[in-house]
Amino acid sequence: MTIPPLRLRAALLGTLALPAILPWAQAAHAEEAEPATTAVPDILVTAQKRTSTVQKTPISVAVISGEDLLKRGLTDLSQVASVTPGVSMKVNGPGQTEFEMRGMTSSGGNSPTTGFYLDDVPLTAPAAAQNGKVVIDPTLYDIARVEVLRGPQGTLYGSGSMGGTIKLITNQPDSHGYHASAQTILSGTQGGGFNHTVNGMINIPLISDVLALRIVGSESHTSGWIDRKVESDFPVSGLTRGDVQNGTVTATYKGSNAEQTYALRAAIQYTPNAHLTITPSIFYQNLHQDGPSAFDSTPGTPTHYQPFDIAEPLNDAIIVGNLNVNYKFDTFDVTSVSSFWQRKPRQIQDGSENLQNPYSGFNSITAPSPLYGVNGTGPIFGIEYNPTKQFSQELRLASRGETRIKWVAGVFYSRFRSSYNPLLDLPNPAAFGSDNSTLWRVYEPATITQTAVFGEATYPITPALKLTGGLRWFTYSNDTSYWGIGWGQPNDTLPASQNVHQAQSGLNPKVNLAYEIDANNLVYASAAKGFRPGGANMALPNNFGFQQALTALGYPNGAPPSYNSDSVWSYEIGDKARLFHNHLVINTSAYYENWSNIQLEVLPQDYPLFVNANSAHILGGEIEARAVLAKGLTLAATGGYTHAVVAATLHGYNKGDRLPNVPEFTGNISLNYSRPLSETLNFTAHIETTFTSSRVDLTFPGGNPDTQTPLPGYSLTNLRLTVAADQGWTAAVFVNNLTDKKAWLENIVQLTLANASYNRVATNQPRTAGIDLSYRF
Repeated sequence: MTIPPLRLRAALLGTLALPAILPWAQAAHAEEAEPATTAVPDILVTAQKRTSTVQKTPISVAVISGEDLLKRGLTDLSQVASVTPGVSMKVNGPGQTEFEMRGMTSSGGNSPTTGFYLDDVPLTAPAAAQNGKVVIDPTLYDIARVEVLRGPQGTLYGSGSMGGTIKLITNQPDSHGYHASAQTILSGTQGGGFNHTVNGMINIPLISDVLALRIVGSESHTSGWIDRKVESDFPVSGLTRGDVQNGTVTATYKGSNAEQTYALRAAIQYTPNAHLTITPSIFYQNLHQDGPSAFDSTPGTPTHYQPFDIAEPLNDAIIVGNLNVNYKFDTFDVTSVSSFWQRKPRQIQDGSENLQNPYSGFNSITAPSPLYGVNGTGPIFGIEYNPTKQFSQELRLASRGETRIKWVAGVFYSRFRSSYNPLLDLPNPAAFGSDNSTLWRVYEPATITQTAVFGEATYPITPALKLTGGLRWFTYSNDTSYWGIGWGQPNDTLPASQNVHQAQSGLNPKVNLAYEIDANNLVYASAAKGFRPGGANMALPNNFGFQQALTALGYPNGAPPSYNSDSVWSYEIGDKARLFHNHLVINTSAYYENWSNIQLEVLPQDYPLFVNANSAHILGGEIEARAVLAKGLTLAATGGYTHAVVAATLHGYNKGDRLPNVPEFTGNISLNYSRPLSETLNFTAHIETTFTSSRVDLTFPGGNPDTQTPLPGYSLTNLRLTVAADQGWTAAVFVNNLTDKKAWLENIVQLTLANASYNRVATNQPRTAGIDLSYRF
C-alpha cells in the first residue's frame, strides 16, 4: 500500500515537533521501562466513589489501566467493550455506540441502561434520535484507567445505570514536575487507505506544588472502506430492489465512510494547601464522518447502492466543562462536581429507495413506472438534528482514613434538555398523487429534571465479614412537547401537537455482604435495584393501516402517548481469588435479574413506538482470569454468558423470545510475552482474540417480532509487537483484524423507514496494519 507522502510527513511531525517546542524538555526526566513482573498486579478503582482495589471491591468490576490500553493498542471504547465480559454493543459507527450490560438491552425507550462517565461527569443522556442512546467516543490517550461496573449501580450512579456503568478516569495535572508525551499511529486498511492518529500531552507545573496545567490533544483520520455507487435506471422488480450489482454505475465514491476527529482536553489543578484541591477542566471533540460504516445486506458486498447521488455525512460536536472541588477534613472528604455539556449531532441518510418499501404503508399507492425515472420520486433523504445539553451538580461526603465504618453520602441534581428535529421532504410529491412535499417533519423539545439523595456505608460485623447497605431516593419530571406535520394519502396527517408530562419518585436500595477468607480470597453476595425513567412517544400517523397494526400489538385504542419507567432487581454472588503467590488471579460472578415493565420497541408499519411491553428473566455470569505462566509470559482469558428472554406473551413478543441485541456468549483470550533485548530495550509480543455470539435484531419487516433478523456471531484477532526503551520511546507494529473478518454488527435504524429489500448493516474495520511510535519525557 502506498502512503501519501503529505499525510506521512504531517503525521510524523506530530511525534517530532513536541520536544522542539518545549525549552525545558532536556530537564524533564525519562520514565523507566517497567521490568518484567512475576506476579499479577492489582489495580486501583473508584467504583464505590472512594479509592480501593479491584480485588478488595466486592462487586463485579473490570478495569483496564492506561498502561495496558497502550500495550494492547486499545484506542476506543468499542474495543474496550469487546474485551470485557458481560458487555454488548449496538454500533452504528464512530461516536454512535450504545453500550449494554448483562442483557439489559436499550433498544426501547429514550434513556440508556448503561451509564457513562468521564471522570465524575455523567454523559449518557436520554435521546429521541433514531441512532439511539449513543455515547461519545473520546480518545483513550492519557487515560489513567477504564472502569466497567457490571450490575445495577442505582445507589451511587442513579438512573440509566440499571445494567452497569462505564467510567473513564483521566490523568490529572501534576504540580511536582514537567511531563510530556507524543504518539503517532500510521496504518493502512485492506480495501481502504491510509490512516493516521496524532496524540500529544503536556503537563506544566505553573507554580511548584501548587498549580499545574495538563493539556491533551488528538487528531485522527480513518480512511473509509465502504463504497457508495450511484446507478442510472436503478434496477427494481415491482416495488423491491433488483440486481444492483449489474446496474449502470454513473458515479462511485470510494471510502465513503472516512472519518476525521479532533479532540482537546485541558485541566488546571490548584492545591493552595494540603486540604483543598480545585480542578476546572474542559473537553472538546469534533467528529465528521462522510457516511455510515454500513453495507447493503443484499448483495452483501462492502457497498451502498443508490438511485440518486446522496451523500450521508455525520457531524457530531461536544463540549464538556467541569469544576471539581475537594476539601479534606480529618475524617472525611467533601467533593463538589459541577458540570455542563452540550452536544450537537447532525446526520443525513439516503431514503430514495426506502420509500418503495411495501411494508412502509405506501403499498396501496400506484406510483408511475419507473419509480426513479423522470416522473418518479426524485432524490429523497432524511435529516436528523438533535442538539442536547445538560447541567449537573453533585455534592458528596466520603469517609477517609482507617475509620471503622466507611461511608459515602451526597445529593445530585441534573437538568437535561434536548430538541429533536427530523425532517423528510418529497422533491416530487406528484409521483404519489399528492401536492404535499412534506412527508415527515417534527419538532420535539424535552426537559428532564432529576434530583436524588444517596448514601452507602460499609460496617465490619467481624474483621473478615463486612455488610454494605445503600439507598438512593430519587425524583424526576419529564416534559416533552411534540409538533409535527406529515403527508400520506388524502386526509391522512400527523397530529399537529402533543404534550406529555411525567413525574415519579422512588427508592433504589442495595445490600452487599462480603467475607474475606484470607488476604487473597474474597467472596460476596449482593442484591440491588436499578431504575430507568419513562418518556414520551412520537405521535404517529392516523391511517396507513396504523390502527390495524396497533390492534394486533394489543393497543386497540391507539398508540399510547407515553411509556412508564422500568426497573430491575439483580441478585449476584461472586468470588475474587489470588492464588499461587499472586501468579494466578480468578474473579467470577453469577447473577439473576428480574426486569419488570420493560421499555421495548414495537414497529407498527415500521414506525418506532415504545411501550412497557413485558418482563424478562436474565441469568448469567462472568469469569476473568489472568496467570503468569513463566517470567515474562502472561495468559489472560475472560468469558461471559447471558440468557435473556421475555417472560410472557404480550404486545407482539412471545414468552421465551430473546431480548434484542444481546449475545449469549462473549469472550476474550490473550497471550503476552515480554523479555529484555538488552539493558535498555524490552520486547513484547501480544496477541488476543475476542468472540461475540449471534444476536437477534430489532429491525424486523412489518413490525412483527416473530421475524426478528439474526446477526451472526464473529471473532476478531489482533497482533502487536513492541520494542520499548528506557529512554522513553516505544515502537510497535500491529495488525488488527488479522483474519480480515467482516462482522455484521448491527442493522442500522433508517431515518426514512425500514426497507423490505435489504438492511443497512454496520460493520467493523477490515484488516489494518501499521506502526505505533510514542515518546515520553
